[in-house]
Amino acid sequence: MLNIHVISHTHWDREWYLTHEQFRFRLVALVDHLLDLLDSDPAYKHFHLDGQTIVLEDYLEIRPEQESRLRRAIRDGRILIGPWYVMPDEFLVSGESLVRNLLRGHRLSREFGTPMPVGYLPDLFGHVGQMPQIWRQFGLDNTILWRGFGGADAEYWWDGPDGSRLLMMHLPPEGYCNATRIVFDPEAMMARASEKVEFERGRTRTSQALLMNGVDHVEPHAAIPALIEQLSAIPGQRASHSTLPDYVAAVRRAVETDKPPLETIVGELRSGTDYANLLPGVLSARVYLKQQNANVQTLLESYAEPLSVFASRLAPPHPAPSHPAPPPLAPSDLAPSHLAPPHLAPPHPAPRTFLYPAAQLRHAWKTLLQNHPHDSICGCSIDAVHEENMTRFSRARQVADAVVESALDAIADAVPAPAAPGVIRAVVVNPDAIQRAQVVDAFIDLPVDSAEPWRTVDAQALDRPVTFWPPQATITAVTGADGRRVEFQVLGEELLVAHVMSKYETPWALNVRRVHLLWWAPALPSCGYTAFDLSVGAPGDDAAAGRRLVGGGDKYAENERIKMSVNHDGTFEVTDKATGITYHRVAALEDAGDVGDEYNYSPPASDRVVTSKDARVTRVTRLGGGPLRAGLRVELELPLPRAAGADRNSRATDEVATPVIVEATLDAGSPRVALTVSVDNHSADHRLRLLFPTGAAAVETARADTAFDVITRPARVPVPDTIRNESPVSSMPMISMVDAGDRSVGATVIGKGLMEYEITAGADPAIAITLIRAVGDLSRNDLATRPSGHAGPPVATPGAQCLGLQRFELAFEPRAVAPPAGELMAPARARTIPPRVTIARTRGGSAPLTRSFLGIDRRTGDVVLSALKQAEDRASMILRLFNPGDEDAEILVRIDEPIASAFAVNFLEERQRPLPIENRGVALRFTPKQIQTIELVP
Repeated sequence: MLNIHVISHTHWDREWYLTHEQFRFRLVALVDHLLDLLDSDPAYKHFHLDGQTIVLEDYLEIRPEQESRLRRAIRDGRILIGPWYVMPDEFLVSGESLVRNLLRGHRLSREFGTPMPVGYLPDLFGHVGQMPQIWRQFGLDNTILWRGFGGADAEYWWDGPDGSRLLMMHLPPEGYCNATRIVFDPEAMMARASEKVEFERGRTRTSQALLMNGVDHVEPHAAIPALIEQLSAIPGQRASHSTLPDYVAAVRRAVETDKPPLETIVGELRSGTDYANLLPGVLSARVYLKQQNANVQTLLESYAEPLSVFASRLAPPHPAPSHPAPPPLAPSDLAPSHLAPPHLAPPHPAPRTFLYPAAQLRHAWKTLLQNHPHDSICGCSIDAVHEENMTRFSRARQVADAVVESALDAIADAVPAPAAPGVIRAVVVNPDAIQRAQVVDAFIDLPVDSAEPWRTVDAQALDRPVTFWPPQATITAVTGADGRRVEFQVLGEELLVAHVMSKYETPWALNVRRVHLLWWAPALPSCGYTAFDLSVGAPGDDAAAGRRLVGGGDKYAENERIKMSVNHDGTFEVTDKATGITYHRVAALEDAGDVGDEYNYSPPASDRVVTSKDARVTRVTRLGGGPLRAGLRVELELPLPRAAGADRNSRATDEVATPVIVEATLDAGSPRVALTVSVDNHSADHRLRLLFPTGAAAVETARADTAFDVITRPARVPVPDTIRNESPVSSMPMISMVDAGDRSVGATVIGKGLMEYEITAGADPAIAITLIRAVGDLSRNDLATRPSGHAGPPVATPGAQCLGLQRFELAFEPRAVAPPAGELMAPARARTIPPRVTIARTRGGSAPLTRSFLGIDRRTGDVVLSALKQAEDRASMILRLFNPGDEDAEILVRIDEPIASAFAVNFLEERQRPLPIENRGVALRFTPKQIQTIELVP
């Protein structure tokens, strides 16, 4: 007996070829119709809202009066919701963002009823290898998916790299809509349904056939109960108006009872392009979206949350003892004649406490997640959608920035300001769980006077006190918390107007001298801070002091580990002093034609590739001279074709001189060259990449970071002679880094918001990072790389040409023997999560000058910090770590205060089991690729 599960649903792209508000107009009509249909026809039993809970918010914002009807239908199991908040792309967001998405989806679902217990992945453009473990940690043992895999059967086992196993149901080649477009003519409806039933009969090994009655943005149709009745009348089969949970349960029972031999697939799913389009060009469509997303994700994950934990753990400042304010600077001490009176810097402000900003963080995460639907973050929508995305990124970033500044202020207020005159105390905060020795880069503001001389400001009304400095004052020395002077370097100074905030006054405008300052930090505590005293004085002959750790000249720069020099074409020679190997033509530009669309790269039939060898270098400038940073600035023009030719078979013959600026710098102690690339793009229909040599004669595999993992992939993917549906590609996703080479030599490239890499073919393989992929259409049907035709509506998207000034940040790090995965992640985090600097301004602080709130003692192997936050519904600390390596890892997690209790928790932050406490810490053992979340109750 074949059991036919007819699933009525809609696939709801919140924004795509229409804007969010335009689609919401249709959503309101859909849910209105659905509620009426459920009330009027008991035979219409179930409807799926696409596994997303954001549709509930979107609907009820317009129809709040319908909330009770909607809740009743959900409670009765007739409308199924969750488990997601939004349906994301798995590769273009962080692993932590996937967890927060599902966490919000589950919590919102529970406010209305119960989240659907199905790992629903209907239209995501491939799947990360850790998705089985993610589903398992949300209590799910199954998944339903489509793209990324091309097997012929309907049921499989899917194993994650850690061994987590899911029962996987594979949608048919049509995806989530094999039983749609069948509801108007009864005979045609039955004929099409019978055809799909027979196709599913041949795929299933469990006698369970799945008919997905729905597609993008469609409403329910009242004819479905009649169709089900007709299907059930056919001998040998039984149909029901079913649900995905019921379908999964039926498959599970059949697997357990009949034990059919299901194939096991393992890890990442990015194949099967003959089965369904993968649409890999979305990795580099509208790169500016990916950059903004990476920026806001990092702000929330690596700064706002951990810094808020640090600030909330600091004891409130004790009332300061009664003592006079420090005397004002005398003229001989560079005190200006217009020095602010002592009452402008109150010596003992009222003690402040810091309340963990849970509501603000939830709001910022919610706003960010609304940009994570696959049609949004992938950059494959109309221009108006992505304009709104940028506004959302800005809103989320504003909240995250405010949280970070508030937490930094709280940390700074807890640290006592220096008693000596002429000194500023800078507090350097390291949010990562690795102690670092590095160059600190900060902007220090020296207030000169009021920019509003007509105004009198009550100093007690200011949020934080202000001290004025002479107009020409600058930083003359830097001293660590241990009293030892460290190397420093002034990179530049500028005069500007800044504002001091007040809860009781309008912002006060100040004229300030902003000093761009570097200094050497011998030891930045893990998940903690340390203080440095900056001496303020008259400018000297040299705005730097200490050992010259980095040097350079007009055409070269070097530190103790790296030497680089500029070539005549604007590329660089980089020598690794440890190995003696020189990497040739680092950061070479390569521009090729692209006549594809937002979904797929497609070169013209007759392409003309432009490289750095074609560039005209207009200027080379020395940047700094040490002791902490030196580098080179190369300005060049790249002659790019203006656009594709009229027939799109080649590139136009007329050219545009494209200005490119590459700044390459070396910091003291750093094993990598930091690169900033600016491109003023005035060309259309092209792909611009930056190439980095690996130093190896041949490259077989590459490693890149992905959600909770460092994955090893083949360097090249073979392309068949005949492409039926979509061409396989060798361009692959990364989050922040890619490493390639052989067993003895290689290189790592680190990027911020640059998500696509490729290992080039042929001799001297290089790592190619896509900077710009400029196209002008949402979808086209004339792509050589996607002969199956359109992937979306044919809408012009001129914004996807990415015209104008674009800026990119990367780093290039040579290596010898390939490091383990955990060690490979460390430099990427050092580059993308630099320390933050705040200024201690109050005399009442009692916190130590150096403190580590949390440390990880690594006994064997290595782990990576993913989250450090307060629990969603209690005041304890949540810590999430993962082992990206192939070996076990053993660590001791410790905090600098007694732990009352500790628990292993799942991704829903539900306690699973207590953990023993030893030496004010918790010992953890990680199997390869394992993710663990623990709760610490101080």
